[in-house]
Amino acid sequence: MPNLEDDLPQKAGKLIAEYSMVKSGDSVLVAFSGGSDSSALLFFLARHFDKKENIFAAHLNHMIRGAESERDEKFAVEVCEKYRIKIFSERRDIPSIAKNSKRNLEEAAREERYAFLRKVAASIGENVKIATAHTASDNAETVIFNLARGCGLDGLCGIAPVRENIIRPLLSCAKEDILRYCEKNDIAYVEDSTNSDENYARNFIRRNITSKLGEKFGRPDENIFKTSQTLRHLSDFIDSMAGDMASDPDGVDVGSLLASPKALQQAAIGKLYENAVFPERRKLEHRHIEYVGQLLSKKGKSVDLPGLVSARVSKNRLSMEKISGKKTSRNRK
Repeated sequence: MPNLEDDLPQKAGKLIAEYSMVKSGDSVLVAFSGGSDSSALLFFLARHFDKKENIFAAHLNHMIRGAESERDEKFAVEVCEKYRIKIFSERRDIPSIAKNSKRNLEEAAREERYAFLRKVAASIGENVKIATAHTASDNAETVIFNLARGCGLDGLCGIAPVRENIIRPLLSCAKEDILRYCEKNDIAYVEDSTNSDENYARNFIRRNITSKLGEKFGRPDENIFKTSQTLRHLSDFIDSMAGDMASDPDGVDVGSLLASPKALQQAAIGKLYENAVFPERRKLEHRHIEYVGQLLSKKGKSVDLPGLVSARVSKNRLSMEKISGKKTSRNRK
């Protein structure tokens, strides 16, 4: 396990232990872009964990930035050769995939990246954890983005430290910790030129909001992370209760739902939706939950939701099901 020589190993080691991210016999697949965050993560794991043969890396060339993408791929391969870590690399034409699937570039890149990581993890074998280099700064941007767009409690919880076999050891570390760790250990990394493009929502938030908060309040990313963790514990409790309410395949009794506290009511609606849209990974926005709330007030019999899901009240029970072949209504947007 890591020693406590500076902030990053101390914070990452504590988070790994708190969430039991890596257990005996596990292998770890690092999502390695070559940027400062993933370079710090790969170095940290290679340096502080005994069995280096259980550490792997995966690099996806998104083919978005031309020669720069080629440079990143070459860099990732060379670093892994230096560390003697096996790397899996692949190229996917994300701009074409996004266009053909009518998704925005960010969404397509994220979904293709996770699909690639899961494929590689499955090829390695069992007990493989996928480690991504999300930081406290990424979490702060996510919370602010969700808050600005409108969200429930789940959106304020930010990025999960662990989700299924995906672990995020650096989630309690701010960007300053990453850069200091890279400088102290002479860790090379590449810069993504699109990080300065404010057409991307996260870049806009980073350059215009979180950076200003940092000037005023010091290190707000870490405080936002701590708050997110507190809210996540509360959300887990409510989610457990909502899961029990939404477990009946015939839906939830409207009377019982309306008699429940508002937070539990909204969580149960979200759980019904997740059950209907499974195995997709979608969450309702706050406005969609309000649409369903109108059904409970007897202001309609059904409402269409994102992911081709229909919510319906029948015989005083709220249920949701996925409907194929229906046109998308305005509520699904």
